[in-house]
Amino acid sequence: MERLHTFKKEFKNLKQVASEDGKNFKELHIHIMNIKGWLRGIHHHCSKDRMQNYLDEYHFRYNRRSNMDTIFDVLIRKMVNCK
Repeated sequence: MERLHTFKKEFKNLKQVASEDGKNFKELHIHIMNIKGWLRGIHHHCSKDRMQNYLDEYHFRYNRRSNMDTIFDVLIRKMVNCK
């Protein structure tokens, strides 16, 4: 509670905006729900110790979701070019 008072003193012009059902951060909430669904569907159980690894894998796949057509081709090319 003390930290909140210190924060308010330091940043006097900031206002807290009430949000109903995450309307202020709609995309963020959608992204979080997608992560939760992916974790439940793929891994079924997640260890707290390895949570960062799960999140890294999710974001790796998410950032490459438009390249799914070429993943197999890239894999074959890498296998052929490897010594």
